[in-house]
Amino acid sequence: MKSSEKLRTFHRTWYNSSIMKKYNNRVGNGKEDLLKLCTLSGTTEIGRNSNFIQYKDEIIMIDAGYSFPGQEMYGIDYLIPNTKYLKKQKKNIKAILITHGHLDHIGALRWILPELDYPPIYAGGFAKSLIEAKMKEYKLEKKVKIYGVDRKSQIQIGKYFKATFVGINHSIPDAFSIFIQSPRGNIFFSGDFKFDLTPANEPQSDYEKLKSLRGRVDLALIESTNATVPGRAPSEKMISENLLEIISKQKGRVIVSAFSSLITRLYSLIDIAKKTNRKVLLAGRSLDLAIKIARENGYIKVEDNLFIKDKDINKYPDNQLLILCTGSQGERFAVLNRISLNEHRNIRIKRGDLVIMSSSEIPENISNIERMTDRLISLGAELMKDTVNMKIHSTGHGNQEDIRAMVEFIRPKYVMPIHGSLTFRYFNKQNLEKWGINPNNILLTDDGQVWEYSNWQWKRGKNIESKPILIDGLGVGDIGDMVLKDRKQLAEYGIFSVILNLSANTHKILGKPKFLSRGFIYFKNSQSLLKEITNTIFDEHRTWLSNEQNRAKPDYDKFKESLEKSLAKLIYKKTEREPIIMVSMI
Repeated sequence: MKSSEKLRTFHRTWYNSSIMKKYNNRVGNGKEDLLKLCTLSGTTEIGRNSNFIQYKDEIIMIDAGYSFPGQEMYGIDYLIPNTKYLKKQKKNIKAILITHGHLDHIGALRWILPELDYPPIYAGGFAKSLIEAKMKEYKLEKKVKIYGVDRKSQIQIGKYFKATFVGINHSIPDAFSIFIQSPRGNIFFSGDFKFDLTPANEPQSDYEKLKSLRGRVDLALIESTNATVPGRAPSEKMISENLLEIISKQKGRVIVSAFSSLITRLYSLIDIAKKTNRKVLLAGRSLDLAIKIARENGYIKVEDNLFIKDKDINKYPDNQLLILCTGSQGERFAVLNRISLNEHRNIRIKRGDLVIMSSSEIPENISNIERMTDRLISLGAELMKDTVNMKIHSTGHGNQEDIRAMVEFIRPKYVMPIHGSLTFRYFNKQNLEKWGINPNNILLTDDGQVWEYSNWQWKRGKNIESKPILIDGLGVGDIGDMVLKDRKQLAEYGIFSVILNLSANTHKILGKPKFLSRGFIYFKNSQSLLKEITNTIFDEHRTWLSNEQNRAKPDYDKFKESLEKSLAKLIYKKTEREPIIMVSMI
């Protein structure tokens, strides 16, 4: 019998099975007795992952990551999950469980933990070390309790929850799926995963443990990142072999840009450096930290003399150098971008250098990446990117056949596609239906959506506040929609300022109005517009003065508001632009 037919049979017979009788005894009646799941954030995108489960007076959070802002969020550094509901329930939060150590799963902890009175954290060894380093950086290490877990861990949390950690492959050591049991139902979180039969420097996913969950999973949250990509995700071993072939043939320096958190790739590249008799230069603070933690925890075992400092780069022949650097997304101050701008103190591009982009391109970063690679090529570098014909990057997320295998291993009663836009989750849903899952048992959710498990069914509850908290420098949540709107307006149209000198006695305008423009118009070429603006100012002032003559104290705010509206109307009519207009009176 085909796997899809097995799944159809499983879902068709479940309601009449002995399992149902067991569940009949397990489900309570009262509202307070319901098992609740909230897909708090990261459900409808890739990033800012955080969910929580609640039963009676106990809550468990799963992950607390951040995401990067879109181009329309001017000046914003990060977006983190909204904790308004959780802050009211902070005494009930028993733990935060971490699936793996990427920042879209742990990056928000430094802001969230103080808000929630520092609940204990359970994380795999590598994620634990990354979190500890970050907590130490922000002087929070004495307040945070972090417990290590491994592939054998089964932990009782509070009175009602038991968490089982299932080892899976991703692109970072110690990645887990998490299975949570409660008196009223069981939930499975896939985390970010792929099934790699030949992983680099880590064991395969724990297939037998996944299979042991069959018949026990009431709801599985399954990632949708590569739901539109057929086949299986490429193996890390194949990527390593391709990189070895390329680097061993290169006569000059090799510069490889990769995510600093992609430890499996960095392990392969360091191993390649040993095989090709090259010294390794780590360029980038986050890369230095990641390798330091990987070495301290035994994920990368190598002698100190393999690494060199950037100040010693000229001491070695070009064919004995492998430079690992950050900046694969064209980030302004990352190392590779600074190299492309000739801003790096010790690394300069020269003819014969090979730059390898061993990473995926995040769509909103493509224009920045292309500008960076244009500069690198113009400086004389050769450039290599991941292609169908030469794979030098492997995703850490499962393709369609990996997702199908996960569903077949655990055979959940309900499935909830997450971790992707609605388009990606829609196609994941279509695939799941094709593979035999009952369409009524596939749930599409939203950020902030609460789900309640009752009478063997998942039903939508009330939404909670989920609008992301914006981080701007040291400011947390102090940037609202109006500020973002102003920043967008400034970026697109600039600012136009009018300065008026008013008599304290007569309230008449003294002299001529003064103007200041930034990013709006060039005064020398806009004299006719400035004349019309001046006339409008005097017209508005005349009207205001006439209306205010009987008042003991003139309403300057009313004049300012009226003048700004009139100028905005005139400027849009003449230029079809909408600069921020500011009127100052002295």
